[in-house]
Amino acid sequence: MKTIEQLKQETQVPVIVVDEQGFITYINQCFQETYLWDTELIGKTLLDVIPASFHDAHNLGFSRFSMTEKSNILDHPINAKVITKDGRAVWSEHWLIAEQLEGTWWFGATLRPLDR
Repeated sequence: MKTIEQLKQETQVPVIVVDEQGFITYINQCFQETYLWDTELIGKTLLDVIPASFHDAHNLGFSRFSMTEKSNILDHPINAKVITKDGRAVWSEHWLIAEQLEGTWWFGATLRPLDR
């Protein structure tokens, strides 16, 4: 399994990193080019790139992980939509990781747009 720092070294696939409160702390150039976001996304919540219909499920899963430190979606691919800056929803394969650094959880994902 890759670490958050190893994800940040990826250049060929879109990468996003969020803190344990769900605030976006990092997106790579490939993420910016693929989903049309610029660095203005840094500091916003992950909900800005998740379709509204998935906000409740995301919040529930994030809260459950905070309480149990267990997840069913880490370390294997899942297909979900990503909202682009222009409002399109793009199906993408997500590979999610979580890493605890100095007592704080960090979450990262590599993404791959899917043709549908």
